Amino acid sequence: MKSVFGNKKSIAVFVLPAFIVYAIFCLFPIGYNIYMSFFDTNLMEKSTFVGLNNYIQLAKDATFIKSLKNNILMVIGSLIAHMPLAMFFANAIFKKIKGAAFFQTVFFLPSVICGVAVGLTWTFIYNGNYGLLNAFLGAIGLENLQQVWLSNKNLALFCIIIVVMWQFVGYHMIIQLAAMRNIDSSYYEAASIDGATGWQQFVNITLPMIKPILKIDAVLIITGSLKYFDLIAVMTGGGPNHATEVMSTYMYYQGFNILKYGYSSAIGVVLLLLCAGSVVLSNKVFKTDDTQM
Repeated sequence: MKSVFGNKKSIAVFVLPAFIVYAIFCLFPIGYNIYMSFFDTNLMEKSTFVGLNNYIQLAKDATFIKSLKNNILMVIGSLIAHMPLAMFFANAIFKKIKGAAFFQTVFFLPSVICGVAVGLTWTFIYNGNYGLLNAFLGAIGLENLQQVWLSNKNLALFCIIIVVMWQFVGYHMIIQLAAMRNIDSSYYEAASIDGATGWQQFVNITLPMIKPILKIDAVLIITGSLKYFDLIAVMTGGGPNHATEVMSTYMYYQGFNILKYGYSSAIGVVLLLLCAGSVVLSNKVFKTDDTQM
């Protein structure tokens, strides 16, 4: 077995089928999208090479700039909401609170529900006429806070961030919890003997030990926030007045509604670069020496 895995040709034989599938369904579409971004085309008529014109137009497109800003707000909001909350819940379950297994399941469950189903459910909750949220506010005497939530351009994006938080905090909690459970318990035993409090153990043992996983989690949060589509498409469609427009919904609109596939591809390339940049940034922010667990 060692001779097989030590042979580069044998390794290539095992890896090649997976690489071919990856190339067909990932690398080729990415390359073709980049290629198409230099053309003005609707895929039905002859394409016209326009060079960097699509990118120049993006820089002048007020709606695209708005969608980019909304994406940045989504990233910031998701990082602020997901990372600390997920860490809090993960640490609480890690400390084996009563009913830990139940809460672990309940928190994780929303992340396995279809995004369209989640969007439809929360659309009903936010409904201004018969929504659960307004009904609850009325029941506790806060009628003055009732809103047509998703039609309010100042609140719509915030409402979507709340839904994203509800759906995915449990997912990131599980990632961080798995990292915490991989820490050698002898560290905590030694700290307890030395009289360290729970907070001191978290800051000096748990946090440094799970830092490599936090880097991965941050990448997942940022790239996920940049690519959100289904929730927004179902709940607001990018409205009202582009208040919840993000790059993925605007890319879909340009490509499939008005058939500007070259322009849509340029948006996709920008989105790809932002996702790649987020990986580089996360590596720098969470740069740390390898920690033995």
